[in-house]
Amino acid sequence: MHDMTPSQSPREGPPWHAHDGAGADAWRALTRAQTLEETAAAWAAIMRDQIDRIDGIDVVAVAALRRHATGGRLQTIGVCPVGRAPPRDAIDAAEAAMEQRKGVARGDLPTGAGASGSGLVHAAAPLMVDDVPAGAVLVEMRPATRGAMQQALRQLQWGGAWIRDRLRAEAASGAATQHQAAVHALNAVATVAEQVDFPTAARAACTDLATRFACDRVSLGFRRRRHARVMAISHSAQFSRRMQLSRALAETMDEAIDQRAPILWPDDDAEVPMATRAARALCEAHGSGHVYTVPLYAGGLFVGALVFERDGDTPFSQRDLDILEAVTTVLAPVLEEKRRNDRWLVAKAWGALVRQLGVLIGPGHLGRKLAVGAALALVAFFSVATTDFEISADARVVGQIEREIAPGFDGIIAEVPVVAGDRVAAGDLLVRLDDRDLALERLRLLTERQSQQLQYDEAVATRDRAEMRIRRNRIEQAETRIELIDARIARTRLTAPFDALVISGDLDQSLGTAVSRGETLMTLAPADAYEVTLQVEERHIDAVAPGQTGALRVTALPARTFPITIDRITPVASYGEGLTTFAVDARLDAAAPELHPGMEGVGRIAIEERLLIDVWTRPILDWFRLTLWRHLPV
Repeated sequence: MHDMTPSQSPREGPPWHAHDGAGADAWRALTRAQTLEETAAAWAAIMRDQIDRIDGIDVVAVAALRRHATGGRLQTIGVCPVGRAPPRDAIDAAEAAMEQRKGVARGDLPTGAGASGSGLVHAAAPLMVDDVPAGAVLVEMRPATRGAMQQALRQLQWGGAWIRDRLRAEAASGAATQHQAAVHALNAVATVAEQVDFPTAARAACTDLATRFACDRVSLGFRRRRHARVMAISHSAQFSRRMQLSRALAETMDEAIDQRAPILWPDDDAEVPMATRAARALCEAHGSGHVYTVPLYAGGLFVGALVFERDGDTPFSQRDLDILEAVTTVLAPVLEEKRRNDRWLVAKAWGALVRQLGVLIGPGHLGRKLAVGAALALVAFFSVATTDFEISADARVVGQIEREIAPGFDGIIAEVPVVAGDRVAAGDLLVRLDDRDLALERLRLLTERQSQQLQYDEAVATRDRAEMRIRRNRIEQAETRIELIDARIARTRLTAPFDALVISGDLDQSLGTAVSRGETLMTLAPADAYEVTLQVEERHIDAVAPGQTGALRVTALPARTFPITIDRITPVASYGEGLTTFAVDARLDAAAPELHPGMEGVGRIAIEERLLIDVWTRPILDWFRLTLWRHLPV
């Protein structure tokens, strides 16, 4: 099998014309053809005669094909001899010609210019409309020579202009119809959109359509409880839904909605039989000659219908039907949206609820069903799930008793045998002040006392009573001053009042430093006798009460938990780091030798068992209540 492209394009040869041998009936049919199919049938007969007159050509069949509007495979619109379907090879040649956009010949082709043969050849030429292949013309023949085959293909290309022009005219007519339908649809939508409420918009739409399409009456209805209700009639501001005309119109609308297709009555050329009882009854009872009912499709449902009525002398043409159906298709969602927006708020809410329930119960929408199921499961879980409501607060370990060690007089540090962190027993030396000045003063006083004693002895020997009393008084004064110095010397030794832990006071680098009376040198706390101070935020303080239990974890021992019990709440707030807190004292429920005063961590106070969702949302709700109370006069 071979492919061959003709060496000459259609524009290079003479224009195609009728030969004397062409049948007069075929030419008459071609010039009088009204449809594309009639044109193609007459053209195929003429073209077969034209090509068959070429010397060395034996024509089997001639056909014209067009591509379906939906872009599918080629369909035959005309063939000669009548009733003969093009074979698969011919269709392939036509598709190749359209794809390559030039003439194509396939089959048992002659091999040389003068060679002869009798094999079957399929030759095709594309039909280009606006530079787009819209179809093809083809001939099945047995060429005797290569030259005869090329001449036949050129004849086919020239003659294809008839079908191409007809396709172009049909496309232009279809575009004009679409343009007119778009204009009418736009005007109808504008008429509806500029109205404020749905009743006015419905009346305006019906009146505009009746005037625009020369209808005696146009009626609009929407479905409610499985039956249509007439909402508007053209040129009628008011009407009763109980009147006979309204009932007949509603039945006609139900007829089209139930069959989900437009219904024309009378329609003698209908390809598919439709139920038209209600439409016929409407015509007979109210004098309409022609009735065309188009259902309204919006949001995936048939929601209503439009009924167009004309008198018997003005039937609906196919062009009218196409435009009316296009206009109704565009107008349906606009009218439905207008109707929905004009309902009462309660009706809107109920409609939305019913629609969503229908989506959930009906088929499909698996993602939404899963989401709603998950939401219901969460609601059920949070309705019963509980947890222990606990309050967290910064915590610090402190001693139950804290004793500050301070000197009773000004002095100089002479010895510091302990530092912070050391454990001391009662009476152990903590700090010793320098006592050399006091020792010298004591020595001077002792010397003075000895001198007064000698003088006293001399007075006794001379029996000088007055001198004796003077010396005796001075001796007592010296002894008193010595006792005072001894007391001050004893006070230079600062000792531990009880078994304790030194929690502050690093004085090993302060030897020789002067200290003042009352200055804190060290702080002691009883060994293994600690308590915990928690700084609770003010928003939680109302939930804390003595006797509640909790737990403590310190930074130094993050893996250990120490049980605590609340002892007292200090009713004085303190502010720091952007928070207002209250000091809450708690005791350790068990001995904890690992703890030391000054350790910091986090304490948690167990309040009560509450719903999990309440624990999570309580801070947000509290903030909302306070903000609402602050800004609203309630």
